[in-house]
Amino acid sequence: MSKEDILKSLQLLRAELAKLEGADAQTLERLALLIKDVERQVDNPESHEQREALVQNLPVLIEQFEVDHPQMTETLNQILMTLSGMGI
Repeated sequence: MSKEDILKSLQLLRAELAKLEGADAQTLERLALLIKDVERQVDNPESHEQREALVQNLPVLIEQFEVDHPQMTETLNQILMTLSGMGI
């Protein structure tokens, strides 16, 4: 998966986020920040600080949405795997 594919996945994630019902404001904010963090990391793959934030935050968000929002979880997993494959 390329940088463009990740950006497409992020667009899909934004669309899912817009349709999301029943999530608390804090969770929605964390997801929005995560999208921005992924974009920054893709634009600057050498940033170790940014990488650490993603490594910590992405799995936690995936776990939170696993049951209630399977499409969002699938997209988050895809982004995680792609970033891992890119060495990020």
